[in-house]
Amino acid sequence: MPDPRSIFGGKKITIMGLGLLGRGLNDTLFLIRCGARVTVTDLKDAEQLAPSVERLKGLPVTLRLGEHLEQDFIDADMILRNADVPRSSKYLKIAVDHGIPVEMDESLFCKFFQGKIVGITGTRGKTTTTMLAHKILSARGRKVFLAGNILGQATLPLLGEAQREDIVVLELSSWQLQGFHEARLSPAASVFTNIFPDHLNRYSGMEEYINDKKAVYAYQSHGDFCVFNGEQPETAALAKEAPAGARFFRVADVPGDWSIRLPGAHNRQNVAAALSLTRNLGVPTGLIRKTVEEFRSVEHRLQWLGEKDGIGFINDSTSTTPVAGCAALNSVDAKRILLIAGGSDKKLDLRPFASEAAAKAHKIALLNGNATETLLDGIAAAGGEGKVLGPFDNLASAVESLHGEARSGDVILLSPGCASFGMFKNEYHRGETFIGIVREILED
Repeated sequence: MPDPRSIFGGKKITIMGLGLLGRGLNDTLFLIRCGARVTVTDLKDAEQLAPSVERLKGLPVTLRLGEHLEQDFIDADMILRNADVPRSSKYLKIAVDHGIPVEMDESLFCKFFQGKIVGITGTRGKTTTTMLAHKILSARGRKVFLAGNILGQATLPLLGEAQREDIVVLELSSWQLQGFHEARLSPAASVFTNIFPDHLNRYSGMEEYINDKKAVYAYQSHGDFCVFNGEQPETAALAKEAPAGARFFRVADVPGDWSIRLPGAHNRQNVAAALSLTRNLGVPTGLIRKTVEEFRSVEHRLQWLGEKDGIGFINDSTSTTPVAGCAALNSVDAKRILLIAGGSDKKLDLRPFASEAAAKAHKIALLNGNATETLLDGIAAAGGEGKVLGPFDNLASAVESLHGEARSGDVILLSPGCASFGMFKNEYHRGETFIGIVREILED
């Protein structure tokens, strides 16, 4: 494994996108440690980025916040692009026009790491599948790292930790996979959980979105493999393109006598995906079963927070699509579901979620956002208008209103089915806010 200081030391590197989720910050800290001359530029200002800026105080880094300057993309040896930065950015074009290489965190790591890389993508289920696969692979006693699209984790710094004999498991979003296309590389072992409409506010259509996802298998070679969802026609069709051959997962692969704690039929698909992946990596079935049976819900994904006076609370804040909202409504076992939904528009068809909410929820508290009126229209069209409360301009009021309607046996479910921007910084901020509100109720 090359010493990362020999790769980055003395290089002038512009990091485009500091952000608040930890990836931009951790990349910055790592490159500073490597001896790089780092400039960080972000359109958000210092106040908006305060937690990240605070961590960089006193360090040898140039912060260009609230703006981008062309010179930072010309006077550099490399640009490191955050996944949230669209590839259409004029500043990236300036860099390319001047012969400056543009890299992304995960794919740059994969260019240099010589150990086993596992990559997991898909529209839904990729985080749960990734974390379960990481647990299973770790149970063998090998050193296994978890990174990629995981909150607070950057991948590039693992060049200073992971060794050739280690495994790195990456959750990969469509945007992160753009870097793999540009580098013409794929993880040696990968999973494609499913494909549904998503992020159409940033993509021209489904074809462009799916094409980014294809990088998880497109550049695999002999001895590599990708596990596809064998129960979805869209992913089964993609499997025919896999250059190294395809494996498949199906819910029926999971033995019926396994005691699975994850709620919902969709989570059985996630278990099936992790089962197929780790079996193909040589993990004994008995060890897989033991790990699966011990595994609980991931934070912000149908996360059980507790109950008081018989009223339960579930945090499903990463439900940012109609498909996710429907899955949550069909996964919760309660006398009555009191749903918190709505938020920002991703150019997705909200009608299925609206119909499911009208049919399954006893009450629906809507949060303000540019998707909420469309969601309300859909609920009304499905006969559920009388169930709607709000819209509310803060989450605490929504929870308070539903709590006043709830009785023993009910569950208050945060599963918005929409993005979080506007009222919140991101879906994790929304989930943490909900957790704080619920904690006060539980401790009162």
